[in-house]
Amino acid sequence: MWTAVLVLMLVANLLIFVHELGHLLAAKWAGMPVTSFSVGFGPRLLSKKVGRTRYQLALIPLGGYVRIEGMRGTEKERRAWPTGFAFQPLYARMIVIAAGVTANVILAGLIYAVLALDGGAGPLEPRLMAIDAYAVRDAAGWEAVPLDRRIVAMGDNVLDDWADLGLAVLSAPEGFHDLKFEDGSVHRVWVPGDERSRIIVLEALIPALPELVDTDLRGAVQMGAREVKRNSRLIAESGKLLASGAIGLRQLSGPVEIARIGTETLQMDLRPFLAFIAFLSLNLAILNFLPIPILDGGHFFLLVLEGLAGKPLPQSVYRYSTVAGATVVGFFMIFAFLNDILRIFGI
Repeated sequence: MWTAVLVLMLVANLLIFVHELGHLLAAKWAGMPVTSFSVGFGPRLLSKKVGRTRYQLALIPLGGYVRIEGMRGTEKERRAWPTGFAFQPLYARMIVIAAGVTANVILAGLIYAVLALDGGAGPLEPRLMAIDAYAVRDAAGWEAVPLDRRIVAMGDNVLDDWADLGLAVLSAPEGFHDLKFEDGSVHRVWVPGDERSRIIVLEALIPALPELVDTDLRGAVQMGAREVKRNSRLIAESGKLLASGAIGLRQLSGPVEIARIGTETLQMDLRPFLAFIAFLSLNLAILNFLPIPILDGGHFFLLVLEGLAGKPLPQSVYRYSTVAGATVVGFFMIFAFLNDILRIFGI
């Protein structure tokens, strides 16, 4: 248990540090007055002031912030900082807001590139190495899917990689669907109606291992970018399925489940643990850039509205939208945590 908590704290603080560092560097570049850079909230554990900026590590690890003067407060308070956030050009403010998620994407790409230098894996193609026949006993056809043959389509869905196959299974309507193979052959499989049964089917399909390829620095960077694109697409498509109801809210994971998965991957090997960190970093970037007030995406969206309006938005818009955004985010965080508790008790 304590190992899981320690792993969660270390990973969370790393991702938060990188995210907030992106905001900090962009704000410094724009000449904005930064008074605080904090990893964590609450009482300070470690603190050092360099110039006008205080850098600190705080007690509560799951969060962080960069305090840029002139970003919040009354008009009078903001005008006390003529070089502050509110009086910078619109493009500079957009760059500062987007810099956090950009830093998380870059971190993920760097991790994937480093893994590629150490013997990178090629694309994970939609080919099966094995099938748990017992798990798919209630879904006809899956136990007899030909092994080690590339699946190019499921119905009308073209499959380029393993993630495409997973998304196709999760989103397909209940009934029989044709799996089309590279050699032109076709095999019919049943997709069950309830989401739990679909997940059981996916968990029963064991993909063929990708080939390890030696690569130089340029190739590693290209493979890192490819992995960022592939996993970002997987996260985005999963979000669409969640929003459409194809995947239920019970599939949301909170800090307890993340800690468990992180601990298991760390026990397996360093490579899957680093890949897990990269995937979490991409999750943080994409989730944080949703157009929900209080998140970076919400701030960015309001700046877009300001650009369209041609003038600053009323402060009341920021206040009310922040309250609404905090409510939405708080609801999903509580729901995800409750899901974790229910999983512990097998519910």
